[in-house]
Amino acid sequence: TARTSTMAPSAEMLLAPSDRADGGGRAAAPAAGVGAASSSTAARPPRGVVRTGGPCLSEEAEARWRQHSVRLLRKCSSSSSSGGGGGSAAAATGACDVPQVAPLPRPAAVAGTSAGAATSSTAAPPPAADASPSWAVPRPSARPNRVEAWACWPGYELGADDEEGPGEEQRQVAGGRWHACWLKLQGWILAIAIGTASSLSGAAIDVAVHRLSSTRFGWCKSEALASQTTCPHADWEEWGEGGRGFCMNIGLGTVMAFSSAVLVFCFAPRAAGSGIPEVKTILGGFVMPDVTSWRTLIVKMPGLALSVAAGMSLGKEGPLVHVAVCWAQLFSGIFEQFSNEGKRRELISAAAAAGVSTAFGAPLGGVLFSLEEVSSIFPAKTLIRAFTAAVTAALVLSLIRGPTEGLTLFSVHYDKSAQPIEHIAFALLGVAGGLIGAAFNFLNVRWFALRMKPGFKRYINGITEVTLIALVTLLSSWPMAFTKFLNSDVIHALFQSCDSSSGSDIRTYLGLCTSDGDFYAPATAGLVMSLVAAGFIRLAQTILTFGTACPAGLFVPSIYVGACLGRCAGMGMSALNSHYHFMSGSVEPGVYAMVGAAAVLGGVCRVTISLVAIMLELTGSMTYIVPFMMSVLIAKIVGDSMNEGIYDLYIVLKGYPFLHEEVDVTFDERCCDIMETSLVTLDVSLRPRFVDLRALLEAYGYRGFPVVNGGHFVGYARRSRLEALLAEQVAVFGGEASTREEQPVTLEMLLPYVDATVMRMVPDASLGQAHKVFKQLGLKYIFLVGSKGHDPTQDVLQGMLSKKKFLLALKTGRVGHRSDNPMLELVGSGARHGSNIIARLQESLPRSVAESFAGGTPTHGSRLIPELSAPRHDVEKGSTEPAPD
Repeated sequence: TARTSTMAPSAEMLLAPSDRADGGGRAAAPAAGVGAASSSTAARPPRGVVRTGGPCLSEEAEARWRQHSVRLLRKCSSSSSSGGGGGSAAAATGACDVPQVAPLPRPAAVAGTSAGAATSSTAAPPPAADASPSWAVPRPSARPNRVEAWACWPGYELGADDEEGPGEEQRQVAGGRWHACWLKLQGWILAIAIGTASSLSGAAIDVAVHRLSSTRFGWCKSEALASQTTCPHADWEEWGEGGRGFCMNIGLGTVMAFSSAVLVFCFAPRAAGSGIPEVKTILGGFVMPDVTSWRTLIVKMPGLALSVAAGMSLGKEGPLVHVAVCWAQLFSGIFEQFSNEGKRRELISAAAAAGVSTAFGAPLGGVLFSLEEVSSIFPAKTLIRAFTAAVTAALVLSLIRGPTEGLTLFSVHYDKSAQPIEHIAFALLGVAGGLIGAAFNFLNVRWFALRMKPGFKRYINGITEVTLIALVTLLSSWPMAFTKFLNSDVIHALFQSCDSSSGSDIRTYLGLCTSDGDFYAPATAGLVMSLVAAGFIRLAQTILTFGTACPAGLFVPSIYVGACLGRCAGMGMSALNSHYHFMSGSVEPGVYAMVGAAAVLGGVCRVTISLVAIMLELTGSMTYIVPFMMSVLIAKIVGDSMNEGIYDLYIVLKGYPFLHEEVDVTFDERCCDIMETSLVTLDVSLRPRFVDLRALLEAYGYRGFPVVNGGHFVGYARRSRLEALLAEQVAVFGGEASTREEQPVTLEMLLPYVDATVMRMVPDASLGQAHKVFKQLGLKYIFLVGSKGHDPTQDVLQGMLSKKKFLLALKTGRVGHRSDNPMLELVGSGARHGSNIIARLQESLPRSVAESFAGGTPTHGSRLIPELSAPRHDVEKGSTEPAPD
């Protein structure tokens, strides 16, 4: 059917040449007798349209323009068709009561049917150069100034007289913008809420600790359970130093520790410990719902207050990070977008920063701690949210404490800088801190392994263990003044100087300053021995306490041990300087206590940048930033040469699937070498029924199932989603659901419940690439797909690689070469040594692998040297090895 030359412009004319292309993005070939449209005419903008030479329009703006143009052209087309379809183009467009709109610039050659030319036996002559094509809108009488060169096309904007009122489409666009803004605002709201909840929880725990711990030393006559600092001095009554004071101190402390252990052991076992190893594992991509549940949060807070107030050798700083993460988990359920694991990890990283900010009053240190120690992935968006949560926590905490108490925990003031010779002493403190930290990690891990033995757990459960350790701690702490008080009070006294401006509270009682508090006490042998004994006793107590069935951190005990060590070193330097005068001015032992505290904490936890920031904010002293950096760095170097950090060791001890940054490992194996091939899949090509789907869920307890269509991989269906499908069927059909049990489950019905965007890799991909995917993306599974046999398709499911499987193979040595592995040397020297390489290989490999080589049976260990392995079955030919145990 021939079109008339007077037709209205169609919506197809509004498409760009690439949109009208015939398959490959090229314009359609011109019909015979149809010439190119005049560029001078087609490029002229119509009336009411402003042609700009600026940058390209965004996709959203271009889409709005096209919708607007199509709407106007449809009105014109309907008006012209109602008039019989004849007449000129001017008449057709004049019938419209809307502004005229020209099409976008037409390509150089367009098909004749698209141009609206009449089809006849005789081809129409091409139009003149100045003539407008038959499909164009008439040229306006007054055209604007022409722009010769456009920066891009289409470069149109709606004129002021062409803008319509707020119709339905405009309201949808505006609503979409508000919805996008609301989605972005949800993250900031949750970050502020997490910081506020964390600071309120920390303040409540701090008040409870001071009130409960004061009852071990006395009581307030005017107010029950009032702390010694809030009770009027005249109303405070001491238990005394005699038998009554001893029994009340030991008895009340043991009861508090027993109560904390009962809460944790009976109601929330995941509330034990500091929680930082669990938080690191969660941020590494492993789901641990019990760790961040509301029950864990409810038990963690009172349990932490009781264990700290009992006088045990532990701190509340690490558990406060766990408390903040629990708040983040609970708040993530408010908004739907944070039900995604990736979004939730962003909140958990921000919560870790808020927890450290609450514990120490150090927002910058909290952000750096989350970046350096806890988080595996820390993009810029997470950085801003973590900083927001940390600042909010510090702000709320400062409002609660008021201007008199201050934000920092151990605020001191030193205005004298360190002398060059003192840096030698600071470096030695770093070495000592690294050695003490390595020794602590070694002994605590050995003690943890002993407690995990069945024989030990058969006779001593978690409650009895905590009660006995609390009793031993209180008995060993009672004789000495340095160990009798709370750790934070003694640490503050060790950090402070002796002058009239800083007061003379507990420092005089401990013997650190003179009776008037204006001068340092002489460095007598008794004082030095008291500090050494206090540090050693507290170190032994912390080795026994950390890792038991009660909320316990190790920041404050480590700082305590380092402060005692540093104070002894400072007094020794002061005594030497008084005899030999090798330094001008006096020596400040409190500075050495701060540097020693940072060194020991760095030797235990192996953190550097965040620890320096925490110590600077903790003490409020910026004068000694270089000694802090130097001692922490040296402590980490010394400690790393002996063992790992305490949190990494506990991740290994507890068997958490956490992938460390294996910088000294080289992978020569493929994913198909360790992939799991015996998979339970849901094949929709077999037309499973609803009853079969229900039987599948009852027969297997897996968290999800791969979905395939014949040999083609579709995606991964989580167990919860399949259960939701069955529940929806019952809810929709009611009594008829039983009759639908025999109906097949089609692919169309299953697709909304299937995650088709799971990570896919080819079976021949390197394990090094899989390690990067697991580490950087935080994934738990990788599905291995590819061609199989003579099937040319590339989406055949051949196996699955889980993070646990990869981690097990890496830790057992089945995959990966280390730089100090003798097999690397063997591979490089194999060509020179010839047949002797087999004997040398058997000596270097483990016994089981060496025996398999001797028997001629290749194992996964033999894949370490492919040249010596027996021929393997090719995965692409359809033969795969069975999955190892």
